[in-house]
Amino acid sequence: MRQLLPLLLAAFAVAPVSADSGRYLVAVRHPAAQADLRILRDSGEARAHAVRSFVSVDGFAADLSAEDVAALRRSPEVRFVSPVVERHVLENGGLSPAADASAFDQAQTIPYGVAMVHAPEVWPVTKGRGPVNVAILDTGIDMHHPDLAENYAGGTNAFAGTDDPTDDNGHGTHVAGTIAARDNGIGVIGVAPEARVWAVKVLNKAGAGSDETIIAGIDWVMARKREVGGDWIISMSLGSVGPSGLEESAVEAALAQGIVVVAAAGNSASEHVEYPGAYPGVINVGAVDEAGDLAAFSDHGPLLIVVAPGVQVLSTTIVGSVDTVTVRVGDSSIPAATVEGSAKGEIKGPYFLCGLGEAGQFPPEVAGNIAVIERGDITFNEKVRNAQAAHAAAVLIYNRDDTAFNTWTLLRPDCSDIAGCDDPTHSWPVVLAVSAEDGQRLASAIDRTMDMGTWLDDYRVMSGTSMSTPNVSGILALLWSLVPSATPADLRDALISTATDLGAPGVDDTFGHGLVDAQRAAMKLAPWAFTTNRGHGENLQIVRP
Repeated sequence: MRQLLPLLLAAFAVAPVSADSGRYLVAVRHPAAQADLRILRDSGEARAHAVRSFVSVDGFAADLSAEDVAALRRSPEVRFVSPVVERHVLENGGLSPAADASAFDQAQTIPYGVAMVHAPEVWPVTKGRGPVNVAILDTGIDMHHPDLAENYAGGTNAFAGTDDPTDDNGHGTHVAGTIAARDNGIGVIGVAPEARVWAVKVLNKAGAGSDETIIAGIDWVMARKREVGGDWIISMSLGSVGPSGLEESAVEAALAQGIVVVAAAGNSASEHVEYPGAYPGVINVGAVDEAGDLAAFSDHGPLLIVVAPGVQVLSTTIVGSVDTVTVRVGDSSIPAATVEGSAKGEIKGPYFLCGLGEAGQFPPEVAGNIAVIERGDITFNEKVRNAQAAHAAAVLIYNRDDTAFNTWTLLRPDCSDIAGCDDPTHSWPVVLAVSAEDGQRLASAIDRTMDMGTWLDDYRVMSGTSMSTPNVSGILALLWSLVPSATPADLRDALISTATDLGAPGVDDTFGHGLVDAQRAAMKLAPWAFTTNRGHGENLQIVRP
């Protein structure tokens, strides 16, 4: 075989990568830096094939043609060659605005999931401060978010090869908020509000990556652990159905280095947990709703470890990224849409019916208040200008039929016959739209007081095993900050053995070991921290049955 090797290396000469090439992972028998392959030793060839070498595993990624793949597979240096496997975020459905977390709401909210896993009962003892590091392998983090900035420690971008893991999707920032949003009086609070988080961007703007970027992210985490020390948790709210040999080796390497790995179970309602969550040693997490029922989308099955809240989870997202609208009358919320051109802001006060919004249809009382106008006869532009002439502070327009009302606009480039219609400098008030049915309800209401507004929000609601996973990562951060000497096995045992059994007695295929419980896990791991200190009752905890 040694006589054949030079022939194989020569056959693998520098050449332009063909148009039919693909991205592959190559597992070698020695560390990539030592492997006797020309694609690795020749810098020109390495550049031509966009080679990325790994440290945590013996292998590399490269752009390869079918001929390249065949040549490498014949090499005694190579164990196997496989196409990269796609990985993606595991959120279920669209990204919904958070109706109750506006920029105008200065109060702090404890998301139901954080309370459901009993994290607040642990906060008098620890909030996650200490030598604990949570590396979030995801789309990045908005490190400037006011709920995350103080806990953000740094990160990397597996696509750009830089130390800028800025989130351009929002998913990673949402995950980070569930783990470690600060207890700062605004927005939301995470499970471990003082934990240190690192952003490892392994998914792109579309929320997609591959086993290659996952391995590169694990490489970075292992290197950073060696550099700064401390205890490390890898949180991965991502996955797909296909396994990857090199990715599994990278996970094994991380586990061998004492890193705890947590991953989402998947959102296909399947009886098979997705990868990387399905690899041995990984704590994979299914999703339940607020009632404790398994989410309709959650993967489960014999490999499921635990479940956590993952349905309609409120958390952080990229600052100013969520176009949010609210209309409330009394205790009722009304679905609404922003009319293009509307100002941002919130108006509270009486509303008055103003017909079709024609001049002369506005009562004097509308001045400084809200004008409610029916669609029809004249343009939205004219209706709102007439309302402004009557000194209305805001306008709500309701539809006259069942057609969509989320595409309306005040900006009309084709109305030169109407004075000032196409003036781009005109300052509009807050203008929202609602359905014909809701407009009629407003018209017949006795209490005519409204709270309406539109703003760019920093918080949103999402669902998925992506959302349940960070609850578990946050609990593990609390446990490790409480007992820094604990081993990963200690943490796993405390987490699993204290989970609340939700299904058939014992471990089952629907809920695994059950719903995680931060308080019970902490009390098992450190019972001494939850006893009453005479004269200092701050550590007194009520043990639930």
